[in-house]
Parts: sequence; C-alpha cells; structure tokens
Amino acid sequence: MTQLFLVVLSLSVSGGLVGLLVLLFRPVFGRIFAKKWTYYLWFLVLARLLLPVHADVNLMAYFSGRLAAVESALSNVDGAVNMAAGSERAAEADAQKSEAAVENEPESVDGAEVLGAISYGNTAAAENEMNRAKAGIWINFLQFMSVIWILGVLFAAVRKLWSYRRFVREIRGESVEIVNDGQQGNDGQRYAVCTPVTDEWILRQYSEIRRRLGIRKGIPLYQSAVIDSPMLMGILKPRIYMPTALLAEMAGKENDICLILHHELVHYKRKDLWYKWLFQAALCVHWFNPFLYVFDRKFCIDCELACDEKVMTLLSEEGRRTYGNVLLDVAQKDWSAGAFSEKGLGRRDVPAMTLLEEKSTLKERLRGIARYHKTGLVVGLCSAVILIMFLAVALVCGAAEIRAGGGKTFSLYNGGDLGTVISNPTFDSGGFIPFNTKGKAYQIYDDDALIAGDSESDIWNARNYTGGEHSVEIKKFALNGSDTLWILYANKETTLEVSSVFHFDDGRFKVVWVKPDQTVQTLNESGKESTIKITLPQGRNVIKMVGQKAKLEDVQIAYEGMTREDFDAIYDSEATEYAYQVLEGKKSFTSIDLEEVCPYLKDKEVSKLARKAWESEAALSSKDWEELFIYSDGKLTAQYLLEELQLGKVEAFDSKTLVKIAPYMAEPDVSECFRYLLEREAVSASDWEDIFIYSDGSKSAEYLAEALQNGKGSGFNDRALQHICPYVSTKTLTEVVTAMGELSFDSLQHVLVYTSSEEGVTCICHYIDLGNVLTDKQLREVQAYVSEKDFYRVVEYNGKRK
Repeated sequence: MTQLFLVVLSLSVSGGLVGLLVLLFRPVFGRIFAKKWTYYLWFLVLARLLLPVHADVNLMAYFSGRLAAVESALSNVDGAVNMAAGSERAAEADAQKSEAAVENEPESVDGAEVLGAISYGNTAAAENEMNRAKAGIWINFLQFMSVIWILGVLFAAVRKLWSYRRFVREIRGESVEIVNDGQQGNDGQRYAVCTPVTDEWILRQYSEIRRRLGIRKGIPLYQSAVIDSPMLMGILKPRIYMPTALLAEMAGKENDICLILHHELVHYKRKDLWYKWLFQAALCVHWFNPFLYVFDRKFCIDCELACDEKVMTLLSEEGRRTYGNVLLDVAQKDWSAGAFSEKGLGRRDVPAMTLLEEKSTLKERLRGIARYHKTGLVVGLCSAVILIMFLAVALVCGAAEIRAGGGKTFSLYNGGDLGTVISNPTFDSGGFIPFNTKGKAYQIYDDDALIAGDSESDIWNARNYTGGEHSVEIKKFALNGSDTLWILYANKETTLEVSSVFHFDDGRFKVVWVKPDQTVQTLNESGKESTIKITLPQGRNVIKMVGQKAKLEDVQIAYEGMTREDFDAIYDSEATEYAYQVLEGKKSFTSIDLEEVCPYLKDKEVSKLARKAWESEAALSSKDWEELFIYSDGKLTAQYLLEELQLGKVEAFDSKTLVKIAPYMAEPDVSECFRYLLEREAVSASDWEDIFIYSDGSKSAEYLAEALQNGKGSGFNDRALQHICPYVSTKTLTEVVTAMGELSFDSLQHVLVYTSSEEGVTCICHYIDLGNVLTDKQLREVQAYVSEKDFYRVVEYNGKRK
C-alpha cells in the first residue's frame, strides 16, 4: 500500500504541474482558440492524475531514481563507517580497510566524504544502528500516511455517492406538501414534484433536435419542482429535467425552451457527464491535493463554454443573441422558489450537466457568446499542435515506478539525522564539513575582543535544537564563529550557576561569559559536565558559545539560581535586544533581522517596531514588510502606516510593497494605501489587478476615478481597466471609464459585460466623445449589451458624430 501511495503522490504532483500549466495558458487560449481546445486540455490533466504511464523521459522516475541513488550512497558510507569501527583491533588492518573503502567507493561518493565518515571513530557503528532505527520510523510514517490516504479515498467516494443518490431521490420524489406558502387555501395541499413533460409541441421539437444531433437513444424529458436550472443526469439511464416554474414562465416561448434542450442534448452528445464523473473519481483519489478543487471548477466552466460554442455553430446572429438572453432569464430567478423553496437543491458536488451551474460564471459565458467567431483552418491546426505539445508534457511528467521487492521505501536521512537535506554542506553524507579557516568567524575563537562583540558565524547548524528561558539542548551541532545564548541586564550584583556539558566530534568549542567591562571568562572548554557559580556585576552580561570548526553532540547549557527581580531585561540575541531598545526609544531603527526578531515579540510590539522603522525612513526589503505584517496586529500596523503616509513619509512605499502586504490587511485599509499611491504616481502597470483583489473594489475605483480626473493615475490603461472590471461595482466602473482620456473599443466591449444598459450607454457615449465613431459592425457588437431603447439612443448619438 505504501508503494501505491507513493505512486499516487507522484501522479498528484505531475497532474498538478500539468493543471497549473493549463491554468497559466487558459486566458490566452480562451481568446485565440476555440473553447473546445481548452476543454480538451483538462482531459490530459485527468489522464495524468489517473494513469501511471510515462514516456522514456520521465521526470518523476528521475527524481525517484535520484532518491534511490542517495540511499545507495548512504549505504556505501555506512559500510565505510563499519569498516572504520573494526579497524581499532589492528592499525595495519585499519589502513588496509580504509584504503579499500576509498578504492572501491562508487563515483557518486567522494573519497573525502569517506575519510570524513571514518573520522567518527568508535561512535560510528552505534550511530549507524540509530540511523537505521530512524529510517524505520520514516517508513512507519509513510505507512501511516498510506492508511490515512485510503481512508480519505473511501470517505470521499461514499460521501459523493450518498450525495448523488440523495439528490436523485429528491428530484424524482412523487409529491411534496406545501406548508405556509403565504397563499390562502394552499396549506396542506400536495403537488407533484417530478412528472413527464406532456406538451406535444415541446416533445415534437425535442425529437427533432435529437434527430439533427444524431442521437438515436430516447432520453426522457421531465419537469421537477425542486430544481432551479435545467439539467441532464444519469450515466446509464440519462434524463433531462426542466424546472416546473421555468416551463410555466416560458409558456409561449417555445423557441427559448428549444435552445435549452439543445444545450442539454449537446452535453449528452459530447459525453460530458462521463467526463464529469471521471473528474469526481480523480477528486476522490487525490482528495489531499488542494489544486484539484480549483481545476474541477475551471473544468466545469470550460465544459459549459465549449457546449455554448457548439450550440452557437448552428445559430444565426439573432439566435445567438436570443441564447444569451435565455441564460440571463434563467439566472434572474430561483426557479425552485415559492412553495418549494425548502426543497431547492444545490448541485456543486453532484455530477450533473446544467444550463447554468453557477451564476458567477454568467458574465464569462455571455462574453464568450458576444465574441463568438468561427475559427479558421490555421487556428485549428495551431490548436492541434498545442494539444500535442501538452500531451508530450503530460507524458514527461510521469509517475514514479512501483519497484519490486520487499516493500522497502526510500528514506531521507543523512549523517545520522532523519530529515536532513542531502545537499546541506554542514552535515553531508560522510560527515565532511567545508569550514572556512580564513574568515573572521574562524578567528573569533582566539580573540577576546571579537568574542565580546556581536555574534558572527559562517556555519551554524543544529539538529533537534530546543531552547527555553533558562536552558538549551542540541542533539547535534556544528559551529564556526560565535552565538549568543542569553543577554542578562543585572540591576545589581547577582550570583548565577551555569552548567554545561557537550561531546566533541571535531574542532574546538567553549562556553564563555562576557562581562560588562568586555572581559571574557571561559566557563567550559573541555566538554566535561560542570557547574560554575559566577557573580554577575551590575550591567550587561552575556553568555555565549564559541566554536572553531566545531562538531558536537549532546550539547546542554543552562543557568539557575536567579530571581527575575534581579534583572531589568533578558534577551536571547543581539537582534531581540536591539529591537526592544528601539521600542523603548534608546536607539533609532537602522537595520535589523526582522525574520529573527518578529516571531518572539508580541503583535502590538511588532506594530510599534514597524512604526519606528517608518519614522526613521529605514530601508526595508519586501521580505521585511511581509514579516512586519505577518507577526503584528494588522489593523494597528495599517493605521500606523496610513498616519506616516499622510505625513508624507515612507517614500519607498510603492505598489509592489502594497501587493506584498495586502493579504494581511483589511480591504478598506488597502484602498486607503492605494489612494496615497495614486497621489504619488507610484502604481506599477502589473499591480492594478492585485490591488483591487485585496481592497474594497468600489472604494478603490472611486479613488482611481478621482485621480484620473485630476490628471494622475498615468499608469492606468486599457489593459488595467479590463483587469479590474470583476472587482468593482457597475457605478464606480462607469465613473472610472468616463474619467479616462483614452479608451479602445476592445476595452469598451469588455466593460459593457459588467455594466447595466443605462451605464453601458454612458460608457459608449464617452467613447464617442473621445473622438471615436462606431462602425456598423461595432454597433451590432454593442447592441447585445444594451436595451433596444438605449441602443437607438446610441445610434442617434453616434450619428451626430459622423
């Protein structure tokens, strides 16, 4: 089961990569190629998720092979270690075995690494056994995760099947009782929930549509009172269901009903239901992959867009306009409302093909209808080429192979420590550490002046490091340089007991005490267990550890015998000490490692630290900005930032920074920051959409319209306008458009999708006022977005400009 889980995991990763690639190119394909090609790309993602096949070039197998090679190299090093352990019996045998180990070592293991492994001496054999035990823990963890995965698959499958069966039973229910529907005399009456459609004209047209589509199988047509959209359901016994209220509303509009039936029959003809069920199966198998839920939603949207496109190939321009109006009519009401409102059913997790699955996709579908055009041969050939390219990518992103054997799985452990990254230079597979012997960090050990200064190291690597207020324990440690353990500000002469013990593997190491007068006293350099009582003078006392090419095991350092009242402050690093001195006003903010400091401060303290940084106009990286907002009180930090911006400070603040911190801020605060950026002309062309996503869209649009009217917002253009449309109200979108000095017809058409008829006319007239004249073709294109009355107003206004 473990190997199967690893294969599924590799399929999930490779399928996720292909899916993300489809998402990346989806906007481009949607505008250039036919919608069906984008829809077909999702089938490649589906195949990649479910079929463990690959080409000769297989990325997943490559990575799996690299892991296997690492395991093999580690095994060879283990052999060298065991050889070194036996060499103690005789010096001559030791030399022979060491030489043999180097000569027989595979090319993948460097000879220097083997010598490094041999240097571990007598402890190596015992450590090797510990490594194997830890590897066993890793294997057990994988087995546990495999059980969790299979339980998740079963739960997801049972849940989906149960939801589907319940949905079908509700739709096909015989009758429902109306209780308190607000109409006198209706209480207690029972109405049929699902009955066959009996209208002869509709059934005759329904048969004719099936004949034209080449569908020989009879598909029953029903009406149901508990659904709010027409839908096709059933794999083996497909049926089409129409909302009862919709049929009643469309009495006399049989052509509209025919368009709806045509849409559902196209779904049946294309076998979209089968594909949707297959995607649900993939969701069950890969329930742990969050990307698949995004892929599923986009897959459903592209399915509807492709179906719309197929329907429109058989319609005239007038028919396509009518088809768009039908979608609008279906979206305007809840067709399961009224007496049956409590029976209205959702369809998000149910495999069914509906005319309108989500109202949020309506604008995208209407835009597709408005922009519909038949693709030529060249575009079709390009689409096929791209499909083949994606197929090649899907094959290359294959699955890890299931290897024969006793169920052994690869384990990531190195140098005796489970979970260590293999490429880490400090603890590599042979224990060899490339220490720098010429830098300042190496020289600190023998120079008390450097020890008394700020800590500095070029190698600091620990495994199983645990540290509290009074003690530090490290299972395995490498240090070249110095590191501060505690900075203690004694308010009077205070006695303290410092205990320490550590075991050497290599190098030099000591625990020291730096007194307020900068003199240094060594507390332990031998590593033997010791407890030393020291008397701290009043002032700043520092307990440090200093290493020179030091490799240690089982490091324990602690202090005792103090009372909190004897100290004004205690810090665990120079960075934390400096941060509090900035907060107390003792020092100005210049530079600080915020990533090291912020996690240990209270959220309001981080907010105040941010304010100090902005007041001093300190240079902050994008990472610094993010750290400040992650660990602070976001509301308070945003308030401080707005106050500083109002004072004209934080000159380095720009749209890139705002986009970085916006996820941690309230929407109105993002809008206010955006207002200051507009005044400074500090918004980059690529950041408009991200700012509107995280801000109060309508408020930001108001600020943008005001800036444009005042001659600012120079970076705002047609492309930016198209990006912000989904995030603003129709009123504020119109205000932005009418404030623009330049506007292309493509952008105007994009805007009309998001505006009402009246506001659309305002935008069209502004486009004309900018010196443009609509051609007859353009007039026909904008006609779909405005009412008939408003369209004649546009024609008249455009005629005055000709």
